[in-house]
Amino acid sequence: MRISTGQLYDRSINAVLENQGNLSDVQTQLSSGKKILRPSDDPVGAAQVIRLTEEIDLIAQYKKNSNVLTSSLEQEETILSSINTAVNRARELMVQSGNGVLNSGDKKAIAIEIEEIRDEVFGLMNTQNAMGEYIFAGYQSNSPAFDFNQSASGNKYSFAGDAGVNEIKLSNSVKIPVNNSGKEVFEDVLARLKSSITSTSGVTSASSSIEQQNTYDKFHEANYDAVTAANNQYQIAITAANQVQVSHVASGAVLDTISFASGSPFTFKGISFNLEGTVGNTVNFQLDPPEKMNIAETLNNFVVAMRDENLDPTQFEQALNDALVGSDNALSSIADATSAIGGRLNVKQSVYEANLDLEITIKAARSNIEDVDYAEAVSELSKQETALQAAQATFGRVTGNSLFDYI
Repeated sequence: MRISTGQLYDRSINAVLENQGNLSDVQTQLSSGKKILRPSDDPVGAAQVIRLTEEIDLIAQYKKNSNVLTSSLEQEETILSSINTAVNRARELMVQSGNGVLNSGDKKAIAIEIEEIRDEVFGLMNTQNAMGEYIFAGYQSNSPAFDFNQSASGNKYSFAGDAGVNEIKLSNSVKIPVNNSGKEVFEDVLARLKSSITSTSGVTSASSSIEQQNTYDKFHEANYDAVTAANNQYQIAITAANQVQVSHVASGAVLDTISFASGSPFTFKGISFNLEGTVGNTVNFQLDPPEKMNIAETLNNFVVAMRDENLDPTQFEQALNDALVGSDNALSSIADATSAIGGRLNVKQSVYEANLDLEITIKAARSNIEDVDYAEAVSELSKQETALQAAQATFGRVTGNSLFDYI
């Protein structure tokens, strides 16, 4: 095979350039710390590095989400704590108002303070976050969660949001609610369960009041039928001068036989009845439907009762019982929401720590693929330097020989 002088020059130059390129690559690897400088260096490894980098970036976003969640939950926890403190103070004042020795001035002062607490609680229920969103409004976070309408015929304080709960992603498989809806925490709180007399036959007078609320609550919860109203009807029949019989109207089942004296109270399942009548007279009563009432409305109703000078002691006692039970139920709901926040924060911390461990593992895997082995790279650098020097040294010898030297 004949090799021309031009070919000798071209081959020698290419050899030098190739060695220079190899040496430059090794130098770049050492300076950058990366052994994959371009996808063609290791196509499979380059693809793995891209995938692992994406996972690391995703974990970084999850860590940011975790911080956002912590801030949101801690803000809500602070708000609930403030409402809890305010309602507990209102409850103390309610109990105090039941003291029979208080005069009208004392009651007025209590009413004023409870009114201030009501306004404070209402404001807290409409708290906004740093972005101006109403945290208890659900998905309707651009408008207040609760409205006040002085002229409303029913409840003055009403929920204006929805039951939506925004969630934030903390990992590929874990989502946690950022907040609680005010519907769950405040609006869907049961008011005091009640019973009412629906009709009478023959009796001179009949009245009832719930004296043992816990006992009645258990009876109501076990027997109330939300579908068929007739199943909530009961009858008291005076069967003897000293005896009444309580039966379930729909089934006819006799539930209890109780000692009776006309004009003297007796109790059935926590309900105190006072009847004036004779044998054969009857009184029908029912389990009233459960009602829901937010704490602002409960406080407002009690303020109205405190300022109503026409209420007799029995009516005021019923208003006080309504307020106390409503406050207790609200405090219980707030406690449940606070516990849920604590649980979410615990889950958040656990997922956050798992993400940190996963991030370390993924970064180690990426490092194994793309990071340079400095001992190996230094050895390769020495090798490429020697190769380049050899190519440069032989370039002059090879290209310096010519056929004309021998003619």
